[in-house]
Amino acid sequence: MAIKLNKAAYDHAVEIIKKGLEVEHDTNNWTDVNPSRDEKIKFLNTHSLEEYGLWFLGIDTDIKEDDSSKFIYPIGDFSVLHKSGLLTAEQQATQKHHHEIKSAAQKLLEMINKK
Repeated sequence: MAIKLNKAAYDHAVEIIKKGLEVEHDTNNWTDVNPSRDEKIKFLNTHSLEEYGLWFLGIDTDIKEDDSSKFIYPIGDFSVLHKSGLLTAEQQATQKHHHEIKSAAQKLLEMINKK
């Protein structure tokens, strides 16, 4: 499994934070707001795979380009960037030794905390 940073998603998150757009600051609600399988399918039915990927910090390069499961480490619910999602991504990336993802999540969290 080759995991790399989804630069487009990182840049998208940076823009959301810089522009003061929708950022949920609750740090304990990821299990409640993490998109369900049905929500993911619904989003994919009305948006491109590229738009879908903007909400995931990681990409598994071993999975085919046209497969939505290549996107890992979700950080939002397709409309709002969630601090709890970033914290979860950081924690999971630390456990799995995905240092690039961990570092990106930490940088985004720092940006949110400075706002």
